[in-house]
Amino acid sequence: MLFRIILTTCALLLAVSGCAGVPGGGECHGVQWYRLGLNDGMADAKGELERYALGCGADFNRAVYEEGFRDGLARRPKPAT
Repeated sequence: MLFRIILTTCALLLAVSGCAGVPGGGECHGVQWYRLGLNDGMADAKGELERYALGCGADFNRAVYEEGFRDGLARRPKPAT
């Protein structure tokens, strides 16, 4: 019985944590897409755009996100040569 409770709790925690990183549903409304793009650009997180587009649908402002991403990439430190 205890094993079943632990297993169920772990499964629920994994399901909830899997959704935490992607804005979705009500979490997408009011997101500062430029700032999010800027942070992703500085981290060179290229795969995030499609996750946000799929998770947020019409709430996702692609143009503003991409502008922030470009600015973030430009702010990344250049490698030493």
